[in-house]
Formats: sequence, structure tokens, C-alpha cells
Amino acid sequence: MNSLLTDDVRENFLIRLYFDDSKGFYNAGIKRAFLDFCRTLKIKDDMRAKHKNNAEKFLLCKLAKLITKKFVDQSDFDKFHKATCEQLLKEWNELTIGQAQKWINMTLKYWLLFGDKRINGIDLNAKYFHIPIDSYVQKGMFDEKHPRPWSKIHNYETYMSYQERHRNKQTGNYPIIDECNFFSSYQP
Repeated sequence: MNSLLTDDVRENFLIRLYFDDSKGFYNAGIKRAFLDFCRTLKIKDDMRAKHKNNAEKFLLCKLAKLITKKFVDQSDFDKFHKATCEQLLKEWNELTIGQAQKWINMTLKYWLLFGDKRINGIDLNAKYFHIPIDSYVQKGMFDEKHPRPWSKIHNYETYMSYQERHRNKQTGNYPIIDECNFFSSYQP
């Protein structure tokens, strides 16, 4: 029996349920990724909206380069990623490296999920994208029984150790694809 709904109708409907794409798919990914980590963000002042807005603009400008500039290799992308995390911390100094990586990596994951028809060129550097580190990944992909809170990672080297450990597994997939596959079957 044929389905009444096409795959495109299903996909568009599910995206609309989860993302606010009223300002475009680039912004939809950035805003949704913020929601993935904001519960860990403790704000000491009343400037949250201003900081968030400035950080979103920064991310949009910085990450848009990933769909137009082909990186030479993983090391080239890693340097870009580290610089982007550090610059994001300057935009909003209350963030940690753990929160910055989550925002960047989840944005890229969402853009990849939107696909090339919504984010033209997203596949260009996808093989270099990092795994977003959170407690599910720490426990499920890295077998950590009692991981330290990912949101409290304060140095980039600690964060990168996760990326390097996963790369050493040599799964044959892009790391971000491994992470998507992990979440597709993960049972907390």
C-alpha cells in the first residue's frame, strides 16, 4: 500500500515541528542549538538577550564560511573550530568551552540534517565536523560511567581529547555521522 504522505511532506512537517525556520534555516539551526545547552548557562546579569543576539550573529557569519570554503584537511578544520570557540567566548564571556562547542557542533549537525537543499554546500566540509559532546555521548560513545559535566569543560584540549579518541576508533564514517547513528539508536 502506498503512503498518503510523501517523504518530502513528512520531512518538512517534522522540521517545522522542531525548528522555527521563519528567519531561514541557518538561523533555525543556530537558535535550536542554543536551546540544547542553555539550561547549563548561568547568567549573572540582565544582558542575556543582547549577548545571545550578538553571539548568534557571530556564529552565522563564522559558520557560513563552512559552506563556501573547502578545508584542506582535518587539522585545518580543527584550527578553525578552536578559533571559533575562542572567539565565541569573547563574544559572550560567561560561556565555557563545553557550551561553545555544543552550540557550534549542534548548529552544524542541524544544518547537515536540513540537507543541501536547505543549506546549500553543507556537505562540503561535513567529513571534518566534530561530535557534539554532552552527557549522552560521554556515557554512550565513550563508556564513561560518571563523566564530568560537559558544560564545565574549560579548556579546549580536554574537549579535543574526545574528538581524538573517537577518530582513533577508525569507524570508516565521518564522526558526525557516527554521532547521528548513535543518537538514532541510543536508549538512555
